[in-house]
Amino acid sequence: MSIEDVDHCFGVDINYGYFDISEILEAIRIKSDVLSDSRVSGLIKKHSKKHQIVHVVMRQVALDELKPLLNDSFLPYDPYFKESSIAGSHRERRYDAEERFLLLCLSIAMGKSVRSIRRLNKRYSSSYLRNMYPKGVSLYRYLRRMLNDHTRDYIMDYKSGKYDESLQESLIDPDDSVKDVKSDNTEGKPLDSVPIQPAPMPTKEKIVRTVPFREEVDSATDLMEEGLQQLQSLFESVRRGDVSDLALLDQLCKKINRSYLRNPYALLVLRHIKSADNYLAQHMMGVAVLSCHMGHELGLSNDYIHAITLGGLLMDIGRSKLPNEMINKTSKLTDAELGLFHKHIDFGQRILSAFERLPKVAYLMLADHHEKPDSTGYPKNKEGTEISIYGKIGAIVDAYDAMTSEQAHKSSMGAIKARQILIKESGVSFDKEIVAVFVKSIGVIPVGSCVQLSNGRIGFVMTLNRKKEPSLVRQVYSLSSSALMAATDMQIDVVDVEVVKEVNPSDFNIQFTRYIF
Repeated sequence: MSIEDVDHCFGVDINYGYFDISEILEAIRIKSDVLSDSRVSGLIKKHSKKHQIVHVVMRQVALDELKPLLNDSFLPYDPYFKESSIAGSHRERRYDAEERFLLLCLSIAMGKSVRSIRRLNKRYSSSYLRNMYPKGVSLYRYLRRMLNDHTRDYIMDYKSGKYDESLQESLIDPDDSVKDVKSDNTEGKPLDSVPIQPAPMPTKEKIVRTVPFREEVDSATDLMEEGLQQLQSLFESVRRGDVSDLALLDQLCKKINRSYLRNPYALLVLRHIKSADNYLAQHMMGVAVLSCHMGHELGLSNDYIHAITLGGLLMDIGRSKLPNEMINKTSKLTDAELGLFHKHIDFGQRILSAFERLPKVAYLMLADHHEKPDSTGYPKNKEGTEISIYGKIGAIVDAYDAMTSEQAHKSSMGAIKARQILIKESGVSFDKEIVAVFVKSIGVIPVGSCVQLSNGRIGFVMTLNRKKEPSLVRQVYSLSSSALMAATDMQIDVVDVEVVKEVNPSDFNIQFTRYIF
């Protein structure tokens, strides 16, 4: 198959009122190929065509059939394109056909109708999908992982025999809108009534699936990229004054939680990646990941974990209204600039007010995450119990992500030093009880730490074990030869190798983010 094979999609009707995989396959003209696949035909014999597992596998096979097309080169994105069944030139017809084809493929991956996708994101365009090929990114791989994210829970339940036909819609199309968290939640109590103590290890019922770190890093990388794209779109919406659609951000936070449950360290490692030209969006994703982490460590219900993740994602949205020159300034801010920076709380509150049905948790995290127990914070100089517990959580994860990030004006101070600062400022800048939970959860030698091992090598801590001690360490430098070495992973908690001490990576001309992949 080649890109010319999408020509038959020119002018085809894609605005179905609901998701129907059979109609989509007919429009793309691969229905017979999919139905003749041995996996699909075998499941049809076992369950009938209407069974949801048949539809899931049909979607998988469909993307596999379309792989050659998806990995071909599409026309560059045209912001002036208007969908129409009447197009003049060959290029215009080709572009129309590609646009419909891409939307149908996205529909297959998400399990939603094209109409639903457009309703979720009124400003949807194919720019991101079209730009993958020139960047060397596989569009097939991107859509296949999106499909996996949307169907993984269902497939696991099906394989384990837990599948319930009454759960079809929620499992295959998890698009529940965000609801305000109620105090009578049957899954858990409000955070204000939860004792501040470390949560027990998650039970098997809580963990969706245990996935090896190296495997989950691939999926989490796509998720982080998806999140950055959504936040960039949000920034543009903020500038236009149109930010009423919360559904995509809601789904993003659900995906963050799913990835965390599969293997928490993939996202906890990836959140270290920052660049000067996109720092704000990366910081917001990093804070969302750490907020999700804290929700689990505090033993909260799923509703609260989701609300706190969403709050962490949005609590710095007001900074998108600040001048880029000031945000990326490498020298100390002037008093006037600092005063303007403090206004990002007000800016953020105005932005959040435009969202419909946003959890109150998110408002509290944004409003209070720069307040301090000793009353020296801003914007209202609150102290002690005047600060919401959500704001106290936000303050800690916001500070830790900033301290452990490479920024335009400063380098990361390292995870161990950042942990020490949180402890030092406990009860002054940060809530003492929540700091205690957080520092215990990240371990004495947190993910991202650069350490010297007893085998004479320098490496970075990638994962921790159940005791919160370093487990997987990526070795990158040999002391015996005083030279860089091929990155080699070692599970130090199962071999006779120990951490000798923390070291400064700049002393060896190495940087954690260069060795994540």
